[in-house]
Amino acid sequence: MSTPEIVAAPSFESAVEHLYAELALLDLRLQRQVMRLRAAHQLTEDQFRGLYISDEQVDALLNEAGSVQTSNAELTRRIDTLEEQIQASAAESPALPLILIEQRYGRFAAQLLIIAAASEIDLRYQTLYAYAQNDVTRKSATVDLALQLLCFNETERIARRDDFRPDAPLFRDHLVRLADDPHDTTPPLLSRYIRTDTRVVDHILGRGALDPALLRIARRIESPPKLSDLHLPDTIREQSEHLLAQLDRAATVLVEGAAGSGRTSYAAALAGTLGLSLLVVDGSRITAEAVPLVRREALLTGNAVAIAGFDTLLCDDAAQRTTRDALAEELLELSAPLFLLCTKTWQPEPAWREAPSFRIVLSIPSFAVRNVLWRQALDAAGVRASDAETSDAAAKFLMTPGQIQAAAQAAASSAALRGDARAELSAHDLAGGAHTQATHRLRTLAERVESRCEWEDIVLPPRVARQLRDVCRSLRFRHIVYGEWGFDRRLTSGKGLVVLFSGPSGTGKTMAASIVARELGLEMYRIDLSSVVSKYIGETEKNLSTIFDEARSSNAILFFDEADALFGKRSEVKDAHDRYANVETAYLLQRVESYEGCVILATNFSRNIDEAFARRIHHTLEFPLPDIEQRERIWRGMLPPAAPVASDVDFAFLARQFDLSGGNIRNIVVAAAFAAAASPRPIAMSDFINATARELQKIGRLPSRMEFGEWYGCMGEGGAA
Repeated sequence: MSTPEIVAAPSFESAVEHLYAELALLDLRLQRQVMRLRAAHQLTEDQFRGLYISDEQVDALLNEAGSVQTSNAELTRRIDTLEEQIQASAAESPALPLILIEQRYGRFAAQLLIIAAASEIDLRYQTLYAYAQNDVTRKSATVDLALQLLCFNETERIARRDDFRPDAPLFRDHLVRLADDPHDTTPPLLSRYIRTDTRVVDHILGRGALDPALLRIARRIESPPKLSDLHLPDTIREQSEHLLAQLDRAATVLVEGAAGSGRTSYAAALAGTLGLSLLVVDGSRITAEAVPLVRREALLTGNAVAIAGFDTLLCDDAAQRTTRDALAEELLELSAPLFLLCTKTWQPEPAWREAPSFRIVLSIPSFAVRNVLWRQALDAAGVRASDAETSDAAAKFLMTPGQIQAAAQAAASSAALRGDARAELSAHDLAGGAHTQATHRLRTLAERVESRCEWEDIVLPPRVARQLRDVCRSLRFRHIVYGEWGFDRRLTSGKGLVVLFSGPSGTGKTMAASIVARELGLEMYRIDLSSVVSKYIGETEKNLSTIFDEARSSNAILFFDEADALFGKRSEVKDAHDRYANVETAYLLQRVESYEGCVILATNFSRNIDEAFARRIHHTLEFPLPDIEQRERIWRGMLPPAAPVASDVDFAFLARQFDLSGGNIRNIVVAAAFAAAASPRPIAMSDFINATARELQKIGRLPSRMEFGEWYGCMGEGGAA
């Protein structure tokens, strides 16, 4: 590298070209410092040759070997000339890294950074620094050497000491740091080393790769989507326009929404509109120690920062509190906005209130938007579906854009495994893909109910059957009523469907609920009360919150069996237990009303349901015990076609004589089948008689001769007890 007399180009074309010009200027400054030291006889004498760096070696490194020694005055003239030429070229150059650093921190700080980075770029500077400091062990520049190189006199050197304070901008932003000699635990400021990191060196060389220390916790979105390309409601678009007008300074933007709601894309689009790229940091992985690196990365590259999964930092854990405090301290001072991506509302703590804060809530897209998103996602996955099937999926599944994209990909993968990668997907394929988005957390608190029953398998009075089909219609066509006809703008809550099934045990309540789920292609989960209800204060509400949050995306039907255990009437408050029980009921009422899917409550006694719930129930179905004709249909319908039945079986007699529910009849038929299979032989009337007797005893009724009639004497036959 030669020391130029002039800067040839009128402007710098690259970061490297600019850096080399600055290093040439550093060479001149080092050469002048060497001349000063030689003139003052402050360098090691010849008798110590071998333990020091020779003059000839330094002159060669400075490209002065064999030449006439240049005077200090001439070196100062050349330094001033080159300084002027660099400034003139920089003024005509694009926004190169060193130019931006100088604009932000000033000329002195930029030159200080070059001194720190020089030995990372060219090892000859280790030799030059050691020579200029008269110590072969000092291969990095000290504060004293930097002041000698950059300051004109002692007065200026004293004034510049403040530039090395920990709160000085260059050090505050972690571009440069001070390091100590490991053999000197309490060094004076002047003997401390000035150093920088590889990431900073890469930056001033024009290399834009992300800091390796951040690769596991962050990613950069270089090409953000346009705000106009996002599927946003008109209200959010209007809010965004007002928000952009406020983001010309430091601000916190809380972007709230469910997983896959497009929070990251929205933040990137806002940043892109402001001419910024977005650095997305994983909130579940970041630590307080990594926060300064995030700040530095944002400053170096002009990024806005988004903390994804900020919810994970909102616990009272000490480490998370420390990380939150570090984020507030390091990132709120940035001139770019800070986006906090959450799934729930957060009220900023005092440390976060120094900068203006704004809140944007991204809700589930409307039916029309979901329909478009499904079509786009299927196209991207390389598959297709009919307009009717796509619209049906959009209507049934209240999913976010990200979930729709993942569901479409899952449906395409399922078709590919069947060898139907190019075939048109069915409703079953789309529903299967949508169900993959339901998280497993729901299954820890609820049991997924598989339904194999059809409409013809259930025996109900005509009135109840009609009501059940009304429930299906309410769910199937709600996208028309709420979406196309605009009822959703009239209703702020209660857009879901709450159905009450009441009646004695065994009358088909669970079976009816599963048929509704099968008819609509939805998943149904039976809520396990033992997993939900907790003796610990607040734990029941937490479990209920998990259930409703996880069920929302897949639009699952939530089936509360024995619902009066949770939805029972609130009692007069006599003690703390009553108060917290009433709080649980009130919370459940709130979640049921805000849930946009279907909630089915099953109870043996509808009068036990709290009146507040009763007012919010859209359909009430009473399941009575079957009459004689219905019982005979149940007896016959319980037997599969492959089951062998003896000719003496009299279903009419069984239906007429025994006033039983469908559940009781099911138990009897299965027990009779096992008794016959043990012989083996066809299922005989005696098998049904014995199984009936045991079922009556189980429910507290003694078998009587009047009920069993001519078959009374058969009890105990066929191996039955």
